[in-house]
Amino acid sequence: MTARRPIITLLTALAPALLLAQKAPEENAPKRTLDVTITGCPKDTIYLANYYGNKLYYADTAIADAKGRALFKDEKGYKAGVYAVVAPGPKLFEVILNEPTIVVSTEKEDLLGKLQVRTSKENEVFLAYIRFLNERKAEGDQLRAQQEANKDPIAKAGIKAQMEDLDKRVKQYQRDLIANNQGLLAADLVRMSMPVELPEPRKADGSLDSAAAYYQYRAHFWDNFDLTDDRLVRVSVFGNKFEEWITKLVPQVPDTITRLVDELVVRTGTSKEMFRYVVHSVTHKFETSDIMGMDAVFVHMALTYYCPKNGQPNRADWMDADKLDKLCERARKMSPLVLGRKAPYLSLTDTSEQVWKNYHDLAAEYVVVIFWDPHCGHCKEELPEIHKVYTEKMKPLGIEVFAVAKAVDETLMRDWKKFIREKGLDWVNVGLTKTVFENAKKDPRQYIPKFTTLESLNYADTWDVYSTPKVFLVDGERRFVGKQLSADQIVDLVTKLKERVPKK
Repeated sequence: MTARRPIITLLTALAPALLLAQKAPEENAPKRTLDVTITGCPKDTIYLANYYGNKLYYADTAIADAKGRALFKDEKGYKAGVYAVVAPGPKLFEVILNEPTIVVSTEKEDLLGKLQVRTSKENEVFLAYIRFLNERKAEGDQLRAQQEANKDPIAKAGIKAQMEDLDKRVKQYQRDLIANNQGLLAADLVRMSMPVELPEPRKADGSLDSAAAYYQYRAHFWDNFDLTDDRLVRVSVFGNKFEEWITKLVPQVPDTITRLVDELVVRTGTSKEMFRYVVHSVTHKFETSDIMGMDAVFVHMALTYYCPKNGQPNRADWMDADKLDKLCERARKMSPLVLGRKAPYLSLTDTSEQVWKNYHDLAAEYVVVIFWDPHCGHCKEELPEIHKVYTEKMKPLGIEVFAVAKAVDETLMRDWKKFIREKGLDWVNVGLTKTVFENAKKDPRQYIPKFTTLESLNYADTWDVYSTPKVFLVDGERRFVGKQLSADQIVDLVTKLKERVPKK
């Protein structure tokens, strides 16, 4: 059996299925045999690929004999789902693996058109449905072309009626297929592909209530899916639906995302694979998001599902212990820093090493807290640009800058002071200075709690400063309202925040 990897030659820009370095469960799946004959592929390597969400991954390989027959029969078995048989080209066709034995045959030049199901009720139903849809699509395309070309209103109305009748025939075929094939995965696939039929909510004046329609659609979005069925993680219909749900339907607001995701997780019940798919997909999506504030979703997912509390069992059992520890450590560090949280206290000295300053005591309504390093090239490029905007736009808006430098040795101290002087950085400059750093290592009690806190002296851990420059924006209550913004973005954000405040 080949290693599990994406089919790069078929799908571009594929990400690995599990990017959190996860440990996949090794339990055996039901024994299934897929017997495929592809005329025109003698002695060729034929691949079997399975869906994970809406992406395809190599599952197995087989060498066809002289007649193009390839036998897939892995000792570990194959989990139920939709698979793709991939012939040289590459070309592929899909089959449902949900029975002990599936026998199909086709021809290389027309895989789907010449496909015949020899043994498999699931695939008989599935193939008949695909062909029915293709025929009706061709019929619909012809009717649409006639309607566009026809200028006669009476004729156009007649064509419209034919199109409506075609739609009714498709829906009736789907309903009959589902009713007559209860228990088949093929029937479940058809049901999942059908839109949920809902009444149109109306306002008192009879017009469509678009807001109510949205909430109704969102509430019933998963009605045609059994989210406790682990097979669905290997069905592209579910993968596409999930992608639509998380990117388009769910409002991109952290609190709303976490609430709706939690509700979805509950609907997975005791399902291990569906739980894993939903939890991992959401966690990874927002851990790697570049959108400000979305780290709150990652923190919620990690602390809720990966990092057990009070002796509770860990349901994320697919991760190695060391990877899980790192994930939880990262989430706990980030937790106090999400938007809306009260920013940690921070008190350090200025360049004299005598005067202690903290941003909480600044009179400014908004404070930009910047962490930087005098030997960081990117910092030395960016800080003068921020200072220019600070002088021209931030100060008039009542925004102060609290710049925190790493100055723990003589060289850093010298270069810190020199850079401030040369660039005219006349905002609030503080740092973890050489004297304070060395004295605190011997006995921090000479500074704590009179001048500062242990969290301030360890600001790199407290504020999660693993790279510089790092920028935070806090409001009058010293709560986080922005992170990693450019200078102009800070000005724009503060301007908008001020506009929201009712004028007295």
